Amino acid sequence: MQSSFSGIEIAKTALFANQRAQQTVAHNVSNANTPGYSRQRVILEATHTAYGMGSNWQMGTGVKVSDVDRIRDEFTDRQYRNENSSLGQWNIQSDILKQVETVFNEPSDIGIASVLNEFWKGLETLSKDAASQEARETVKEKAITLANTINHAVTQLNDIVSDINYRISIQVNEVNSIARQIAQLNLQIRQAETGGASAADLKDKRDLLLDQLSNLVQFESYEDENGIFSINVGGAILVKGPDSANMEFDTSVANGKIEWKEYNSDVRILKGELKGLIELRDDKLKNYLDQLDKFTQTFVDEFNEIHKKGYNLDSETGIAFFEYANGVLSVNPDIVSNPSKIAAAEEKDGIPSDNRIALELANFRYKTIDIDGRQCTIDDYYGTIIAKIGVDSQEATRAADSQAFMVSQLDERRQMTSSVSLDEEMTKMIQYLHGYNAASRIVTTVDEMLDTIINRMGV
Repeated sequence: MQSSFSGIEIAKTALFANQRAQQTVAHNVSNANTPGYSRQRVILEATHTAYGMGSNWQMGTGVKVSDVDRIRDEFTDRQYRNENSSLGQWNIQSDILKQVETVFNEPSDIGIASVLNEFWKGLETLSKDAASQEARETVKEKAITLANTINHAVTQLNDIVSDINYRISIQVNEVNSIARQIAQLNLQIRQAETGGASAADLKDKRDLLLDQLSNLVQFESYEDENGIFSINVGGAILVKGPDSANMEFDTSVANGKIEWKEYNSDVRILKGELKGLIELRDDKLKNYLDQLDKFTQTFVDEFNEIHKKGYNLDSETGIAFFEYANGVLSVNPDIVSNPSKIAAAEEKDGIPSDNRIALELANFRYKTIDIDGRQCTIDDYYGTIIAKIGVDSQEATRAADSQAFMVSQLDERRQMTSSVSLDEEMTKMIQYLHGYNAASRIVTTVDEMLDTIINRMGV
């Protein structure tokens, strides 16, 4: 049987529901510019019905807030994070490959190609006057400049490799930090939802961290039937509920590798900045260094072979012009201290006018030789190194630009769903205000009805 006060109880639930809805609107408006915030929506539902007198009809008992829902498109979120991982990978490669291009600085007056060309010109001058001390001095200085330029390029490439290793260590720590924060949020979300409260804001914080994590490494996130949120990286669990695993960057091995501390295995990284850094270090930069080493070693071996055949002004033969050991190129110290040691004559009796060896050294630039299984000149081989770097850099830049556009489109789609529309919130504010006013009017009306029954009937 319905109480005479049931009308007030029904109106009271309406007052509370509209008040809660109005608070949610205010919360949305205040966070309209908050990064990562998803607009919230109050879910209203009718409360259970009661049976009237005779139990042959039902009467509603009011309204309640069943939940506060986040407006979020999980499918677009997954797309965004997957593409954001690719963006992180190509962005970091594009940035570092631009540094590599700066190292070689081609074409320019101070690049290896230009310095090597000056060295050839010096040899041509010597071949025209084999007895000239001035020409010999020029060849020596050009050779020293060439050696220093190549060594400087190698040093800078190795510095970039060291910088990549440092970046990897920093990002591994960042992944671990984000994982710990997400695990802590998982605990807070579970506690809030167990207590019947809304965890929408906590889930927004978690999604923002997931966006940041996706730039570093590709992952899969899911929630199981028990409500436990997990993150999987390359087949291993990074986060499971309130627990998180840790990555370690092991520098005890060559170049270093990323391992799981808990699983005693290597981390399998598919995309993200970490993937871009590792691919650069172990593939592209290693290839550039190997090719530069083959270029230098072949140049030294072939050049010295010609030079050793000749005689210098001191009637000596069998002297190497260049020395190359442990990745460092240098000019023979004897030649540095005494340019007369440069061999120019093919026969001892032809000194000092015999220029045939000097001419052969000058023409070496046009000689087709075998370098790493390729038949080409020494200049052409160096050109292929520069061309490869240029192609890799352009590819990375194009891919980064393409990914940036795709990510921006996906983010815009997310914002269309999740962002706060102030016009929409203003409309809801008026709607809930009218609902609240109407409910308060019901309370007043029922109060007047009860006053009539209690104080005026029978008078």
